[in-house]
Amino acid sequence: MPDSTFDGIEKEFLSGELSKARQHSEAAYQYFASSRPEWANVFQLELAKVLIYQGESNNALPLLQQPLPANPNLESEIRRKVLLSIAQAWLGHLDQAEQTVLEAERQCPEGALRAEVYGSRGIIYIKKGKFDNAERVLQASLVAARLSGNQVFETNALMNLGVVALQEEHYGDALVRFGDASTLARAIGAKLVLEKSVGNLGFVYYKTGDFQRSLSNFNEAEKQAAGLGSTIDQVRSLNNAGLSEYRLGELNAARSFYERSLSLAQSIQNQEEILDAHVNLGFLLLRLNKLDEAGVHVREANGIAALRKSERAGLEPMLLDALLLDKRGDRQGSIKTLLQLEGRAVDVPSLRWEAESTLARIYSGSGQTAEAGRWFQRSIETFQRQRSSLTSVESTLPFLENGSDLYVSYTDYLVREHRADEALSVVDASRAEALADGLRLSPAKGENQGFQRARRLNARAIAARTKATILVYSLRPKVSYLWAITAARQQFYELPGSETILPLIQSHTKAILASKDVLTQPGGPGRELYEALVKPAERLIGKGGRVFIVGDEGLSSLNFETLLAGAETPHFWIEDVTVTNAKSLRLLSASGERETRYANRRILLMGDPVYRDEEYAKLANASAEVANIAGHFAADHRTVLTGAQASPDAYRSHQPGEFSYIHFVAHATANMTTPLDSAVVLSRNRGDASAYKLYARDILSQNLNADLVTLSSCYGSGQRQYTGEGLVGLAWAFLRAGSHHVIGAMWEVSDVSTPQLMDHLYGELAKGNQPDAALRSAKLAMLHSSGVFRKPLYWAPFLLYSGG
Repeated sequence: MPDSTFDGIEKEFLSGELSKARQHSEAAYQYFASSRPEWANVFQLELAKVLIYQGESNNALPLLQQPLPANPNLESEIRRKVLLSIAQAWLGHLDQAEQTVLEAERQCPEGALRAEVYGSRGIIYIKKGKFDNAERVLQASLVAARLSGNQVFETNALMNLGVVALQEEHYGDALVRFGDASTLARAIGAKLVLEKSVGNLGFVYYKTGDFQRSLSNFNEAEKQAAGLGSTIDQVRSLNNAGLSEYRLGELNAARSFYERSLSLAQSIQNQEEILDAHVNLGFLLLRLNKLDEAGVHVREANGIAALRKSERAGLEPMLLDALLLDKRGDRQGSIKTLLQLEGRAVDVPSLRWEAESTLARIYSGSGQTAEAGRWFQRSIETFQRQRSSLTSVESTLPFLENGSDLYVSYTDYLVREHRADEALSVVDASRAEALADGLRLSPAKGENQGFQRARRLNARAIAARTKATILVYSLRPKVSYLWAITAARQQFYELPGSETILPLIQSHTKAILASKDVLTQPGGPGRELYEALVKPAERLIGKGGRVFIVGDEGLSSLNFETLLAGAETPHFWIEDVTVTNAKSLRLLSASGERETRYANRRILLMGDPVYRDEEYAKLANASAEVANIAGHFAADHRTVLTGAQASPDAYRSHQPGEFSYIHFVAHATANMTTPLDSAVVLSRNRGDASAYKLYARDILSQNLNADLVTLSSCYGSGQRQYTGEGLVGLAWAFLRAGSHHVIGAMWEVSDVSTPQLMDHLYGELAKGNQPDAALRSAKLAMLHSSGVFRKPLYWAPFLLYSGG
């Protein structure tokens, strides 16, 4: 009976049914207290363990401090001390907790129990901010767990090692460790660990700037924690969901999450989570300029941090103090506090760059321009150093969102100081970093010279080499910036703010997608956008010349070719210029036009796949498009894969890096949540009928050297925008893999008009024209036709992107 009851409780605990485990362990403890005290010992410890995992360490503490009912065996006494140390740690008594667990360690023999002891020491060191110590003992816990075959302790060790990596802001390592813990937890049915993993992965997404994805994880983790009865995990998930909403600009939602988290944390008397909630409410209220309310939370946070005897616990309250002092006009007090914080936050890069950028802003506001410039540069160097530690492309893609304000503030400062050329260098240093990583154009780890290197770029020389005018845009509230660059000069302009530009882009695109004849609307958004974005620099743009658009994410959904030029005779801007979209000046400086003769170029042509009717409709004109394009190449210079041959495996096995052109005629998907899961939809692989998508992440794994990759598909440009990177999807993936140019579509394309456009494109390429001129010629032919295809709905979805 006791054995089966214990096994049942352990099973409930492992599967995350904490409420049941608590109920049954409490009943067993009371039942055996008088008749079988040795079993009462066991259930007393089980009850305490459940209470700790529910976040009720204050209720677990009396159970663990009182002597066990019967003379305990050594194992029971060690487990009591282990659990007592964890309860003490959660309640903030960290020195006492460390002393307790060291007593347990001195008594503990080798085996699975030692894995538990080391695991507890690791938790205490994490809470003390001693991450090197935590890493060491948790690795020892992992070894002991594996040697003894205890998968529960192994899972816990992996999860806590992930927490160490997360706290040290080593996000790539954190993702690997949480992934390993989740895999093992799933195998043994450890639902509580899986719930924690969902929340921890959410925090990795948050720290790397993917706030929408992190919010989704936190909401799911909170739901799971509520179902499992883990109040402490509910508290964390609510707080973290508030952080995500705050960064997404949803301040009311953020405040609601913070206040719910604070209330729950207070109900279980968890000082660590109470501290976090006060800190976050303080930041939010400061942003709302509610200084008195913010001051209340700052005082509460400082009081709790002082009792925790952990220097790290006091760092965020210190930043709050500095911000509050500055808001109240005490600049010197704020500077003094920030300088102290900058020195103490060496191991917390995100706090360090916040302190440095705030110092820069305060010095700038007080007219100390030299000091302001120095601290702006230091903040960006700290940020770039942290970014360089990331190894996963999925981590680097959203990471700039964490530091975009650093670049914006420094740019604004330089513009105010009439140093627009330097401001351009700072803007360019924030562009296409993840793309540059893949093309090996980023500095080596440890160099931290991103914007300094960008400053050395000669923009006019790039314009001269490309024989083009380069337009670099930076949208921001109230006032946006434009740099127009030619071989002869570089000019800076101030433009309307994003609150003016973005609604015009939405209205213009909406009109195009509705198949309206926008040429008949000379006063419409297309004309207003031309006046706002192009007209100021019009005299620097030669008629019939080449233009490179280097826009930020706000402009990535706009086709500049569709803007209405000519006040007296309105026409699309494509009539005047040849437009290419570039990601950054740095990438433009690394690019070069190909000298290989067209006759020597080879094409990999994949299209007209076999689809199941219930999933994707057959493309009626795909075979005609494939045949037309193939006709522009000699038989020994084309590899054509159609029908069942057009599979993901076939793409990989045909060495795509050896082709000058790669062309797809197929459906495509654009994934908003995880854009590297965007895919070209092909035929099924022979060995695996479930594999029929060529994913963006798979494209990255094979180096390309193509002059042009063309995606004759819907949404080839992608739909998810990232700060500094713009639209990320299939086109971005092919650029990062090494293609010099990519043609992708921003919206749905016509299966009737597209084959005509592509046939004309390759006809122009066969004449020796470059991709930009060839695509423009194909579009103009359609624009000048008499039928419905003259509308931009049919020719404008396709954009040409330039890579390195």
